Amino acid sequence: MRPTRAQRAANLERWADDVDADDLRSADTDALRQIVDLVEQRQHVEEELDAAVQAARDAQRSWSEIGAMLGVSKQAAQRKYGNKSVA
Repeated sequence: MRPTRAQRAANLERWADDVDADDLRSADTDALRQIVDLVEQRQHVEEELDAAVQAARDAQRSWSEIGAMLGVSKQAAQRKYGNKSVA
Protein backbone atom coordinates (compact mmCIF):
# COMPACT_ATOMS: atom_id res chain seq x y z
CA MET A 1 0.00 0.00 0.00
CA ARG A 2 1.45 3.34 -1.07
CA PRO A 3 1.59 6.16 1.47
CA THR A 4 -0.69 9.12 0.90
CA ARG A 5 0.65 12.58 0.12
CA ALA A 6 -0.12 13.62 3.71
CA GLN A 7 1.79 10.62 5.05
CA ARG A 8 4.78 11.38 2.83
CA ALA A 9 4.72 15.01 3.98
CA ALA A 10 4.56 13.92 7.63
CA ASN A 11 7.48 11.54 7.07
CA LEU A 12 9.51 14.31 5.46
CA GLU A 13 8.75 16.66 8.35
CA ARG A 14 9.87 14.03 10.87
CA TRP A 15 13.08 13.48 8.91
CA ALA A 16 13.73 17.24 8.72
CA ASP A 17 13.25 17.54 12.49
CA ASP A 18 15.65 14.67 13.19
CA VAL A 19 18.37 15.21 10.59
CA ASP A 20 21.77 16.40 11.74
CA ALA A 21 22.82 19.55 9.89
CA ASP A 22 26.30 18.06 9.43
CA ASP A 23 24.73 15.28 7.33
CA LEU A 24 23.31 17.75 4.82
CA ARG A 25 25.12 18.90 1.71
CA SER A 26 24.50 21.73 -0.66
CA ALA A 27 23.00 20.89 -4.03
CA ASP A 28 23.28 23.03 -7.15
CA THR A 29 19.73 23.25 -8.47
CA ASP A 30 20.30 25.94 -11.10
CA ALA A 31 19.83 23.54 -14.03
CA LEU A 32 16.59 22.20 -12.56
CA ARG A 33 15.29 25.70 -11.87
CA GLN A 34 16.09 26.64 -15.47
CA ILE A 35 13.99 23.70 -16.68
CA VAL A 36 11.06 24.89 -14.57
CA ASP A 37 11.43 28.44 -15.92
CA LEU A 38 11.54 27.21 -19.51
CA VAL A 39 8.51 24.95 -19.04
CA GLU A 40 6.56 27.94 -17.71
CA GLN A 41 7.71 30.06 -20.66
CA ARG A 42 6.76 27.31 -23.11
CA GLN A 43 3.29 27.08 -21.57
CA HIS A 44 2.85 30.84 -21.94
CA VAL A 45 4.05 30.78 -25.56
CA GLU A 46 1.73 27.85 -26.36
CA GLU A 47 -1.23 29.76 -24.91
CA GLU A 48 -0.35 32.84 -26.99
CA LEU A 49 0.14 30.71 -30.09
CA ASP A 50 -3.24 29.06 -29.57
CA ALA A 51 -4.84 32.51 -29.37
CA ALA A 52 -2.97 33.74 -32.46
CA VAL A 53 -4.04 30.73 -34.51
CA GLN A 54 -7.64 31.21 -33.36
CA ALA A 55 -7.43 34.90 -34.33
CA ALA A 56 -6.10 33.91 -37.76
CA ARG A 57 -8.98 31.47 -38.23
CA ASP A 58 -11.46 34.14 -37.07
CA ALA A 59 -9.93 36.39 -39.73
CA GLN A 60 -10.71 33.69 -42.33
CA ARG A 61 -7.07 32.66 -42.84
CA SER A 62 -6.67 29.18 -44.28
CA TRP A 63 -5.03 26.23 -42.62
CA SER A 64 -2.49 26.29 -45.48
CA GLU A 65 -1.49 29.85 -44.56
CA ILE A 66 -1.39 29.08 -40.85
CA GLY A 67 0.62 25.92 -41.44
CA ALA A 68 3.10 27.86 -43.56
CA MET A 69 3.61 30.36 -40.74
CA LEU A 70 4.09 27.52 -38.25
CA GLY A 71 6.47 25.67 -40.55
CA VAL A 72 4.19 22.63 -40.78
CA SER A 73 1.66 21.23 -43.23
CA LYS A 74 -1.92 22.48 -43.23
CA GLN A 75 -2.97 19.07 -41.93
CA ALA A 76 -0.54 19.27 -39.01
CA ALA A 77 -1.72 22.78 -38.14
CA GLN A 78 -5.36 21.76 -38.28
CA ARG A 79 -4.72 18.60 -36.26
CA LYS A 80 -2.97 20.55 -33.50
CA TYR A 81 -5.11 23.69 -33.38
CA GLY A 82 -8.37 22.79 -35.10
CA ASN A 83 -10.22 21.57 -32.03
CA LYS A 84 -8.94 24.19 -29.60
CA SER A 85 -10.99 27.13 -28.53
CA VAL A 86 -9.51 30.05 -26.67
CA ALA A 87 -11.48 31.07 -23.59
